[in-house]
Amino acid sequence: MNSIYPISEVQAKLSKLCKDGNRFVISNRNRPVMVALPIEEFDALMETLDVLSDPKAMKEIQRAEAGKGSYKPLDLDHEDFGL
Repeated sequence: MNSIYPISEVQAKLSKLCKDGNRFVISNRNRPVMVALPIEEFDALMETLDVLSDPKAMKEIQRAEAGKGSYKPLDLDHEDFGL
């Protein structure tokens, strides 16, 4: 993590911390209790978790890494890119 701030400091600087767009940890009595991160990073993290929790997607990723997958052109106009 980039920075750790106590709750009292976050309360005083929340607007600036959010505008800076960096990840930070909020601590309470020197113990981390919360993580704040830009929405783009949160969305990417959630998307990654979705892929990792999908057995079919993981099987295809493993096949591709092993060189056993076939090339499929992407259809950018289709909801799931034509896959």
